[in-house]
Amino acid sequence: MSRLKKFTHSLVSGYVSVGANIFYTLASVPLALHYLGKLEFGLWALVAQIGGYIALIDFGMGNSVSRFLIDHKDDRHDGAYGSVIKTSVLVGLAQGGLILLAGGVLSLLAGFMPNVPPDLQREFAWLVIWQSVLTGLSFATRVFSYLLMAHQRLDISNYGASFLFFMNLAGMWAGLATGWGVYSFLLGQAVGTLGNVVVNGLGCLRLGLFPTLGEWGVVTGARFRELFAYGRDNFLMGIGWQFISASQTILLTSFLGLETAAVWSVCTRTYGVVTMLVWRIFDFSTPALVEMMVRGERDRLLRRFREITVFSAGVSIVGGALLAVCNGAFIWLWTGGRIHWSPVNDLLLAVSCVVATAVRPHTTLATQTKHFGFLRFIFLVEGMVFVGLNLLAHEVAGMTTLLVLSILCTLTFSLPYGLHRTRVYFGLHGCELVGWFRPTGQLILWLVPVALGAAWLARGLPRPWQLGVNLLVTGVWGGLMLLRHGLGEPLQTEIITRTPVKLKGVLKRLMC
Repeated sequence: MSRLKKFTHSLVSGYVSVGANIFYTLASVPLALHYLGKLEFGLWALVAQIGGYIALIDFGMGNSVSRFLIDHKDDRHDGAYGSVIKTSVLVGLAQGGLILLAGGVLSLLAGFMPNVPPDLQREFAWLVIWQSVLTGLSFATRVFSYLLMAHQRLDISNYGASFLFFMNLAGMWAGLATGWGVYSFLLGQAVGTLGNVVVNGLGCLRLGLFPTLGEWGVVTGARFRELFAYGRDNFLMGIGWQFISASQTILLTSFLGLETAAVWSVCTRTYGVVTMLVWRIFDFSTPALVEMMVRGERDRLLRRFREITVFSAGVSIVGGALLAVCNGAFIWLWTGGRIHWSPVNDLLLAVSCVVATAVRPHTTLATQTKHFGFLRFIFLVEGMVFVGLNLLAHEVAGMTTLLVLSILCTLTFSLPYGLHRTRVYFGLHGCELVGWFRPTGQLILWLVPVALGAAWLARGLPRPWQLGVNLLVTGVWGGLMLLRHGLGEPLQTEIITRTPVKLKGVLKRLMC
């Protein structure tokens, strides 16, 4: 199967998975709010974010294993490929044990968490423990997903995950209906975790991704140090990214309490869905780009990287516009008016989506070169500045402040550095790199005024009508403008060339 076909299968299946995730999110939040109060829901949101910090025990080894498997997958006979797999399994087991230990220690700190009511501290402790058990299990068995990623067969795990979202929801619903309360989240998560292990493991066996007898190699200190050196730099980046993307609930809980944290968790769910949709374009192309890098196909790498970067930026503009004009009405309808926030925050979410998408391709490509430089520290610096500024501004703390500071920090640190690394790696002039963003600028000029104008005209309508009008106008116009102005001429030409003959005429008219 060609790279393009593998990428297409991965991307399509990825969007199927996102669709299942959207359904899960749409169904799970009202379901949980029906059975639970805001405090209990906020407690789970807090535990989930703490789980993200516990997962930092990965120490970047996940990215490291995937990257080195791509290096050696073309030649399994020397044992290096098998050695990476065996080493990753041992590391995963050790990490799982550390996660269990960390969860046990954190559960003892329940009484010291600010704004967690005394009557919920016991639930907090048990949630952290069992969250750690499930996370530890997933770490011990992640080698299956690494293999699928290295061989560009993420479609298997994506389709499996799509089914498991429904199983997760069913498990959570059963727990809520039978009175398990907030522990019902764990029941659903357990179904998803175990199912993921089975699906990915069977997929690797069916595709023959494991080495044959005599190709397994040996676990050596040198192999571990090689993996750990790359993982260490990814780990430093991960800590910084965790500060940036997963500290808001903890900060809001400390400043304003669990109810505010619950509002943040619900109102930003759509942001998570939109960024998943946009980031999958680049994420699923990364294994193919790394393969080009390993095989020395530099010209093809530059061309594909530019096309994917421009396309991702264009999709983020459309997604951001939809967030800005639709999120408020959607959240109101979704929660029956129980949860809402300022429309200004919707605009800031849109900007954050575009800025974060602009950063991702450039920093990710730099990590795949194995030469991190200051990249290993850039997110850490940005994250520390972000948290520090929020602590300094605690007197005016709020969701708007968090969003503004997050955007400013990204524009100051990771975005300019990521662009610098791309320019240096490909030997580009500054003007060449700036030229990549011409389609993005044109798309903004054509889309944003129409989206904001439609939202202004629909502001007095009932909320269902607001949502419908904004979604229709911005979605349809945004999709058309993306095809016409947001792709760049080379990608437009290739899309038309690869389109079936019967559809070429229609597509040409849409793009011209």
